[in-house]
Amino acid sequence: MEHRRRNGFTLIELLVVIAIIAILAAILFPVFAQAREKARTISCLSNMNQIEMARQMYIQDYDEVFPENRFYSPSGPYITWRAAVYPYVKSEQAWVCPSAYFTRNCYDWPDVPNCLADGDMTIADYNNGYKHCEMNYGDNGNIFDGGPVTDATMQNPSTTIDILETEDFWPDLGTWTVGWNYINGGGSLPFWHNGGGNWGFADGHVKWMKIAQTISPTFMWIPDNNSGGEWTPSQISALLNSIPPGAR
Repeated sequence: MEHRRRNGFTLIELLVVIAIIAILAAILFPVFAQAREKARTISCLSNMNQIEMARQMYIQDYDEVFPENRFYSPSGPYITWRAAVYPYVKSEQAWVCPSAYFTRNCYDWPDVPNCLADGDMTIADYNNGYKHCEMNYGDNGNIFDGGPVTDATMQNPSTTIDILETEDFWPDLGTWTVGWNYINGGGSLPFWHNGGGNWGFADGHVKWMKIAQTISPTFMWIPDNNSGGEWTPSQISALLNSIPPGAR
């Protein structure tokens, strides 16, 4: 009797193939996700580099003085450093991190009437729903909250944070935001680039780091890097402990 050749697969063979595909997918998908995030991190670094160059040009034009977080007028309204530096960048897209869950600017703050500008956005734009010039970059509030800072006061410019990433609307963020929530709906300091973020420094260079690396072993939030002992070991330890393990 002639036997016909079998052309199909048995159920067991199909299940084995599906299982192999599932195992390969489980291995490769995280790798692909990390590679995609790496590309976004590089794009964000490019944005930050443009903004750092803009800040350096501003400093040269204004007698070696860094832009203040907010420039207050006698009547109360202010313009942010982002609006002051924006003419040197001339690109709204350069202010947006491709990985951030949220992109805002100062007009999303409840005190929005006191803000004259963020980028070239106006209060009329905001009230009309035209939310352009939204931004994911702030500066170091530990330094620039206290008024004008000169280039000469930056004792360690290569290890002193100048600008940083954020998902919040404030133009300045400092160590007081280190412990804020780290879920998709919050987290002011960067943790969304494979557990870390991009940081710009007072000498103009930018790099990727985890938040904890900005605190220890070098305290990068003040110009003397804590050589004067302004921050005690217990305070620094408390900052580190406020960071979730995955973002350290």
